[in-house]
Amino acid sequence: MNYLDDLTRNHPIRRTVAQKQVFIKDLLRLPACRRIGIRTERTKDGKNQNIILGDPLHAKVVYTAHYDTPAAALFPNIMIPRNQVLFLLVQLLPVLLLVGIALAFSYLISAAFDFDSTVLLVSFLILYYSLYYLLYRAFTNRNNRNDNTSGVATVLALAEQLQDDRLGGVAFILFDNEEKGKKGSKAYMKDHSEEMKDRLLINFDCVGNGENILFIAMPQAEKRAEFQRLQEQFVSNEAYHVYFYPIKGSESNSDYKNFPCGIGCMACKKSKRGVFYTPRIHTRYDVVSNAENIDFIVASMLRFLREL
Repeated sequence: MNYLDDLTRNHPIRRTVAQKQVFIKDLLRLPACRRIGIRTERTKDGKNQNIILGDPLHAKVVYTAHYDTPAAALFPNIMIPRNQVLFLLVQLLPVLLLVGIALAFSYLISAAFDFDSTVLLVSFLILYYSLYYLLYRAFTNRNNRNDNTSGVATVLALAEQLQDDRLGGVAFILFDNEEKGKKGSKAYMKDHSEEMKDRLLINFDCVGNGENILFIAMPQAEKRAEFQRLQEQFVSNEAYHVYFYPIKGSESNSDYKNFPCGIGCMACKKSKRGVFYTPRIHTRYDVVSNAENIDFIVASMLRFLREL
């Protein structure tokens, strides 16, 4: 089954509670989910509804992705995982632009009405946060094929391909509210900290656009024997280049960072100067995501699981 196209067609937006409930209702009907066992688990704070397949608290490996989709942004959220200086510049430039606009209008208002410095500060803050909300939070993004429909499709495709004799060692979680600050995974880790502190977790986020497959590992995950086996089974070929990096020196803000043994998986393009990047996410241009990427990742993961 082509989950990427199916989700893009039937559930392109998963932002509101109602949209998420319709998505979950359809997941419950999938043969692979029924075979493994699917349920939802609301976190103890009551703010997130994660989707659970199997038993993550006793699995050898937990595969994850976030299923919520982002707001539309005027400025694209370009992932630049291995160049921290360039990443910070890309993040800072829109903020500095908003600060400049808010300051300029605040001074104009203060000068026109002879307001004091307190009113100037208040007007600046109101203008800045209003602009920020309008440009980053106010509107729903309708195209989310890479972020993170590609990650959800990878989890479902892997679950479908998994043989019954492997089900005891593997589980899956689709996290809620990653786009609101990784809240779903953060709350899940808090609720199950003892069980998850040594659990190997591999997270798929934006894996559909780019021929470079990157894995970024938390320090504890790097020390695991499974991490070496993962490297052995993910082999570059003519179509894909595979890279493994530590979290130190990397900028990749996704759910795996909330887990001591977390590993993030993403797809990137590569510039002529050797800079990895993932474009178009959080914008209406997020329409590029290749099923071949998912096929490559799933086939390699199945080889990895056979070695466990």
